Amino acid sequence: MKEQLEFAMEISKSEILLELKGILKTEHLPAVRERLFSSVEGYNKVYFIDIELVKFRDKDYLTMFLELMNFVKGKNSELVIIFHNEDCAEFFRPFFNVFKIYDSRDSYRKNSGVWEKLKATGITYQRSTGLRLAPGIAIIFMILLAGWLLTLFSIISSQDKDIREREVILSELQNKYMRSTQALEDLKTAVGPLRGMGFNIDTTTKVPLGAISDWEEFWDRFLKEKGREQGR
Repeated sequence: MKEQLEFAMEISKSEILLELKGILKTEHLPAVRERLFSSVEGYNKVYFIDIELVKFRDKDYLTMFLELMNFVKGKNSELVIIFHNEDCAEFFRPFFNVFKIYDSRDSYRKNSGVWEKLKATGITYQRSTGLRLAPGIAIIFMILLAGWLLTLFSIISSQDKDIREREVILSELQNKYMRSTQALEDLKTAVGPLRGMGFNIDTTTKVPLGAISDWEEFWDRFLKEKGREQGR
């Protein structure tokens, strides 16, 4: 990095490029301020300030850039700061969402519409620093993410509980079916001697499968049916 300050200027119809190089110390602030402010002429222009090859040694340069931005806005123009190194990103970090910061002029031309909307909500992106969220936006994002995760876990827990309850009910029904089937088979075996004695007992149609709970139920139904047959 050169100790000597260098300043270059490139002018086009609607854009002005101001390029700074060197180490900006406290004693250089008045001269740099005068050079930048005097370069702002005309209205409805875009002023690019390329500071990729600059090292800042005084935080007061942040205040100077804020004043320059307001001065440019007073001309119905835009101030765009160009860099993609970590040192400049760290220097401008307190006001990263205030300034329009891009990697290059081409990056501004391609993405200004999209990224300006994002920066308005507190989201910025630089190649060197990646995607950044303003503290307030980050907190809101974390709250929304936590709420989404809690909702997801609640749904999963509810579904798991419902599945377990269905499994218990299904198991009970299967056990009941097996007991009823076994009870019916036992009844068929038990009434065999009665058929041999001449009793007409139908254990397949008059007593539905799965409805037999014990011997008393069977004999109660059997006696009622015999009583109705005798009363005819």
